[in-house]
Amino acid sequence: MPTSAYLSRWSTEMLPERTRFSTFREEFARLNLALDVIDHSGGRPLIDVTYLPLGPVGVCSIVTTPVEFNRHKHHLKDSRDQFGLNIVEAGPVQFANAGQEHVYDAGSACFVDRGRLLRVFGPRGASVKFVTVQAAALRSLVAQPEDLSGRPVRPGPALRLLHLYLRSLASFKEPPSSKLASAVGAHLLDLVAATLGPTAEAADIVAERGVKAAKLQAILAEVARRSSDPNFDLNHVAGALGMSRRYVQKLLEGGGTSFTEHLAGCRLERAFAMLTDPHHLHLAIIDIAFAVGFGDVSHFNRSFRRRFGETPSGVRASTIRE
Repeated sequence: MPTSAYLSRWSTEMLPERTRFSTFREEFARLNLALDVIDHSGGRPLIDVTYLPLGPVGVCSIVTTPVEFNRHKHHLKDSRDQFGLNIVEAGPVQFANAGQEHVYDAGSACFVDRGRLLRVFGPRGASVKFVTVQAAALRSLVAQPEDLSGRPVRPGPALRLLHLYLRSLASFKEPPSSKLASAVGAHLLDLVAATLGPTAEAADIVAERGVKAAKLQAILAEVARRSSDPNFDLNHVAGALGMSRRYVQKLLEGGGTSFTEHLAGCRLERAFAMLTDPHHLHLAIIDIAFAVGFGDVSHFNRSFRRRFGETPSGVRASTIRE
């Protein structure tokens, strides 16, 4: 079934200063998050939360001043049957769950059972991204995930891919379409399973669906990030992501392009954006060509015209006339 998605953002900054924290706690209760929130900032709390539900999966990001979240016994009747995989982006953060208590620094991760007692404490403020997964959905891919609750998640390629994939979702400014939400939710479920260790029966499904999609997303993100470097090539992206050159090419070809074509496309799209931006009118076209990663202006001009049906100077002239 298609998944409907909505993107929620809320922050203490949106609330009147005098009742800021008490109102924020009430909002947590209204959303049925079944948590107490305790301020440790000295009376100047700042908490930003982003939440995106994707069917059986939810993605949340929290950035906060020193704060404590507690799920007590009286909350458990309202708790959902879910697990959560938390990745700390800025720490330290202390997690206590399922009889385990550990402190996590940036880059480390923790798996929790959201239906059991929970304490999360960031003594110096924290930034955490986490994925919530319906218990039934996760149990279809991972044997007895409750046995992993409260424990550190073993670092490795799957966790790194999950982290990169979560970062890519920051580009969503609006809720994704139902079709995209379903696909992203399935990919995240697979990545959580791959991180924890899927059953033998689920391993191939997880690898071919979510893990492959996350690897392709990581390639696209790395190319976008470094496309303006004129020396950037296939060896760089393969080395940065720990993949072979052939595997990078294979994933891109599965999407209908080659590495060379995709890299050139990224550079040309950036050049078009700069040529149509009034803030870059002071730059000569040759400067823009070099800035986006082209080393030869003649090649840039030919490639630009093939892609957009107009020369760079023609595009700029049209922008100035408008």
